[in-house]
Amino acid sequence: MTELKRGLLSDQIYELVKTMIKDGSLAPGEQLVESQLARRLQVSQAPVRDALKQLAHEGLVTHVRHQGNFVSSYSDEEVAQAKVARAELESIAGRLACGALDAEAHQRLEDLISQMHDAAEAKDLGVFRELDFAFHRGVIEASGNVYLPRMWDIIEPSLRSLHVLGDPSYPGDWHTVAEWHRSLLAALDAGDPDAAAQLFHAHAAGTLLPDDETA
Repeated sequence: MTELKRGLLSDQIYELVKTMIKDGSLAPGEQLVESQLARRLQVSQAPVRDALKQLAHEGLVTHVRHQGNFVSSYSDEEVAQAKVARAELESIAGRLACGALDAEAHQRLEDLISQMHDAAEAKDLGVFRELDFAFHRGVIEASGNVYLPRMWDIIEPSLRSLHVLGDPSYPGDWHTVAEWHRSLLAALDAGDPDAAAQLFHAHAAGTLLPDDETA
């Protein structure tokens, strides 16, 4: 029972630290000291150590011998590779989710698009960016393939690190960006998996429009 409880605690710490990495609370390159995290979370070091090992296995944390654990940081080349992986991943998700959205999943994506417009109106890019990520993860989850969300979790921190989604330097209309997502949703409803896959790939690769840098 002690091992089970520790395992459950480790899972909770894993999810918490992963969220902090993804939302930027823990920055790329930041050191993760077991004892400090344990004190911060008011737990022993053992479940923290287990959680960090799992995060290192997934590539979100880097363990450097004799130095400790660090939030993984990414070179320009690695981010470029992540963008390629993202395009392929979203292409697969678009194909699998096409014609397969249930009413709840469809409404959730519709709501996210509406909230994007609200964020665009308020000029709140931070909120818009989180909604953008939520939309794409929603499609990944709607694919029905349990491995795709895990793959998305691996590449998401690198996508965030250089603003691959929600690029603050984008000069265009953020309402237009929101409507691109409505086009993606329409493709999922249209029932043509090949067309959906192509559109999602083009969207993620930034080739829908000449100035599409945010996808």
